[in-house]
Amino acid sequence: MGCEECSRRSWQRSLSKVWFFAVKVVEILFCLGKRVKLVVEMPDPSKCSTRHAPHIPKLLFKLFPHLARHRCDNENGYTFRRECQETEIPHLFEHLIIELQGQALRISALKGETQWNWEVDPRGRFHVHVDYDSEILVLAAIRAAERIINALDSKCLSEVDTKKEIHRLRQIAKLGAELRGGVESPEPAPSEAASVRP
Repeated sequence: MGCEECSRRSWQRSLSKVWFFAVKVVEILFCLGKRVKLVVEMPDPSKCSTRHAPHIPKLLFKLFPHLARHRCDNENGYTFRRECQETEIPHLFEHLIIELQGQALRISALKGETQWNWEVDPRGRFHVHVDYDSEILVLAAIRAAERIINALDSKCLSEVDTKKEIHRLRQIAKLGAELRGGVESPEPAPSEAASVRP
């Protein structure tokens, strides 16, 4: 349940159609080899970086402290926490999807990659690739990550209940295992995450 201020801000934003940092997943494709490809759009292409929204990674690391231990392959050799001081918001989104899966289900190392080519695609369009173990879990993690990033962008922490989100994801993972006829442990496990950014 959101606070009155957040509801009012959300209503005002929808009227003005100004969504500077909000991520929007416009396409989800399941690829071979347990990898999902997301087409993510940022409505304001000039403000796709955490440099323009430093509050997002700051709040995200408070809510998900294990994110600081994610491995991130980047051209500067920075830790993920350092990289988040100036990285693309969809890159942060990629790591959050991996983290949510890792907290919901004991999973081996998952990897991800965020790419863009604005000579081919419109500015503000990103291609985010993420490994998964369970299709149903990764879909739920994608939507949860989208809600979380957008709530943090609005600085509406009351809209983010991490315990409730993780509990819901564990239930979904359990359902996925039952549907496949297998058994998956709903116990949390720190995920070893990796990311490659061009």
